Amino acid sequence: MTDDLMAAFIEDSREHLESIEADIMALEKLGGAYEEELINRIFRTAHSIKGAAGFFGLEAIGSLAHKLENALHLLRDQKLLPDRPTCQILLEGFDQLRSMINDPDAGERQDIKALLGAIQGLLTPESIIGTETTLQLRSNHGHSIFDVDLFTLDQGLKGGKFLYHIEFDLIHDMHRKDKTPYEIIKTLQDTGLILDCSVDIEATGTLEKGFAQNIPMNVLFASIIDPDVIGTLIDVPAERIRELDRSMFRFQCPSVSAEAAMVAGDHVPQADVPWSVSGDQAVLRLGEELDLASSKSFRTLFLEAPRDVSRLTLDLRATSRVDAAGLQVLIAALRTCTEQEQGLVLLFGGQLREQFQNLAFGWLLEDDA
Repeated sequence: MTDDLMAAFIEDSREHLESIEADIMALEKLGGAYEEELINRIFRTAHSIKGAAGFFGLEAIGSLAHKLENALHLLRDQKLLPDRPTCQILLEGFDQLRSMINDPDAGERQDIKALLGAIQGLLTPESIIGTETTLQLRSNHGHSIFDVDLFTLDQGLKGGKFLYHIEFDLIHDMHRKDKTPYEIIKTLQDTGLILDCSVDIEATGTLEKGFAQNIPMNVLFASIIDPDVIGTLIDVPAERIRELDRSMFRFQCPSVSAEAAMVAGDHVPQADVPWSVSGDQAVLRLGEELDLASSKSFRTLFLEAPRDVSRLTLDLRATSRVDAAGLQVLIAALRTCTEQEQGLVLLFGGQLREQFQNLAFGWLLEDDA
């Protein structure tokens, strides 16, 4: 059955990709003009492949399709110009995707880092931060059900969509009803966006400790379909459909490396004094700006922080401006502390609240301390 499902995925993906070159070339000929129907058709190709790749465990194919999807989100929002350089990168990405899908086993072993970087380079600084910031939804047993980046989550919630966690049972909802997981995935893709999809192997248990009589397939789904009718559409019991909101997700460390985030610059962020230690915490007070120019000095100061305290505090109450680069170095600092099992607290004044919200990170900060 798995071979048949994979064959169906390959065949459907090939059909989606048949016209992709012509569509992208048509987009390029528009000379930067916006063509909603054309862009949406290209987007659906990337999205349909990404959604199914998650179920089949095709990480490289899913990652490439996801990067293309992110760029196409910006095209749909008219935040990225569909000019010749952009279209050429998209064309290269879809050509590579076609090659990988034709032979998924070989495709998963290909080195596509340079291509992923080129596609990522199409994004705005704010959207890059969002794509490199991971959120998790955890089960009652503590393991992660979904790992989704902030950019994807925010795109899924646009337009007043509802957000659902749908738990399908591969035994009772599919096999015994003569359905396949791929058929379910295609049905959902016709009515919304699949943000994440995976089989929960941990939930099946073990032979030694006892195992469950089900195999959960979890889908993170965004749709305009009302909660009152979603269960009828997908034929799943109401208790296995949970409506979500973003507050249920936990912030996780971004994938961006600290070295990449701490970009070069010579301007000092005007810290009044280096780290001051009080009890089991160390505090660093920053000056008026934390931006691209000041991040090198911030890195130097941060790497000199005491390691024999359980918590570091960055005091930004005197800081009136933090740009996207400054926000990125704060996230890199959080990642560093998490890896070192050291807490990090941000103190900020009201003047920064709007800036963080504009960068889609107002939820990260607590109220003034």
